[in-house]
Amino acid sequence: MKKAYAVIIRNGLILLVRRQGMPVWDLPGGELLPNENERDGMQRLIKELLSFDSKVEDLIGIYTKEYHDEEITYVYKVQETVSQSKMESHEYVAFNFFDLQNLPLNVFPDRLRQIKDYKTGRYPVRLRLKENRWLFKIKTFIKEKRK
Repeated sequence: MKKAYAVIIRNGLILLVRRQGMPVWDLPGGELLPNENERDGMQRLIKELLSFDSKVEDLIGIYTKEYHDEEITYVYKVQETVSQSKMESHEYVAFNFFDLQNLPLNVFPDRLRQIKDYKTGRYPVRLRLKENRWLFKIKTFIKEKRK
């Protein structure tokens, strides 16, 4: 499964979003279609999720999980094609711009790492994110029980 997320900067602030029922802030993005190009998919997701046109600029990183090699996450720097675009979303219950040096405490942990990689300016990054072994085993157990 491929996913793509966007780092969108406006006036030095980063856009973070929250989904329905999720108490954590996240980068905008989500799952790509099966045979979709990552850059095209990123543009499609921004258009569908936030209702504005964008230009995908730089690849910040490609991330995999320690126990999930089939799950690949692409993070891109994305620019609005029209400055100060109006945003509307049926997917997100909240979206806001935050200072890069003063992010909220409840940001999704993987995204914190990806934002940190963006801030260093040394990208693209290829990284395997560590996952707690016991958490992985619990998730696997739950999936097996649901079947």
